[in-house]
Amino acid sequence: MNQPKVSIIIPVYNTEKTLARCVDSALAQTYKNCEVIIVDDGTPDGAGVIADDYASRHDNVRVIHKQNAGLAEARHSGATEAKGDYIIHLDSDDELLPDAVEYLLAKCEEQNLDMAYGSYIRINERGQKSVVSFPNDSTILTGEGFLEYNITPVGICANWGCLAKKELWLQDIYPPSDTKLPSEDILINIKLSKFVERVGFFNHPVCYYYYNSQSLSITGSLSRLDKWKEYYSIVEKELMSRNLLEKYESTLLSMKIFHISFCMNNLDTSDKWVKSIIENKKFKFSFKYRLIQYLIQYPRLWEFLRDTKRRLFN
Repeated sequence: MNQPKVSIIIPVYNTEKTLARCVDSALAQTYKNCEVIIVDDGTPDGAGVIADDYASRHDNVRVIHKQNAGLAEARHSGATEAKGDYIIHLDSDDELLPDAVEYLLAKCEEQNLDMAYGSYIRINERGQKSVVSFPNDSTILTGEGFLEYNITPVGICANWGCLAKKELWLQDIYPPSDTKLPSEDILINIKLSKFVERVGFFNHPVCYYYYNSQSLSITGSLSRLDKWKEYYSIVEKELMSRNLLEKYESTLLSMKIFHISFCMNNLDTSDKWVKSIIENKKFKFSFKYRLIQYLIQYPRLWEFLRDTKRRLFN
């Protein structure tokens, strides 16, 4: 095939049931100058065999087989091998909409963007669809604006659903491969913000995101206190290296309040790090975060209010 303009990277682990659907959506793009790189992250099921079969039938499909090292490292491996000028990441249980690459590439080229995000369509386990959009359409952010967006509780955006220049994914942006952390995509985005100048957000759906109630991010398996401590240690070191820690100290505190609220069932309120969060009166927050900060100090009251809400509204 000719030198591809865009590389579509698909990390694979235990997704033999959905991989064909995913790869077919990548091959069905209206923009044809693409290569598809499937990264077999040591998957124990038959997904690696399925990937090899696609590569044997399509000259624009390549497979990388490697030992399991996690999603972030699998994406990094794919980026290292990519031949395209741009990269789009695609999870192996999701799908790209047919015009995803064409639309995002046009936005990058027309508006001189380093990254372009599209909205997505969420499909729940009953097959019901809902469009997930950005608060504002056609928003262009600077690098620091992208940083701010990612360190606010409502500003979460993943590493999939966007097209970005290849060189961005070759930077030192990945979390340690020897540990699994919550919100790894956000950690990567925070580090990416140092290297981007223009990031665009557009309310044009570019992928189907299949909600999986058993995923680590949904079940909360990664939302342990030790994981959040490590997560924020990395964030704070990054901001400190850029002389931005003091500027965003209050924002980080609100994020810590938000995240440790997920650890309430086993939260040790005598822990030094937890106490520094729940007893901090230096900043003024919205009522929502002041309330959460207060309730964290009284786990039984939190549980009572949570259970009452469930009984009333579920």
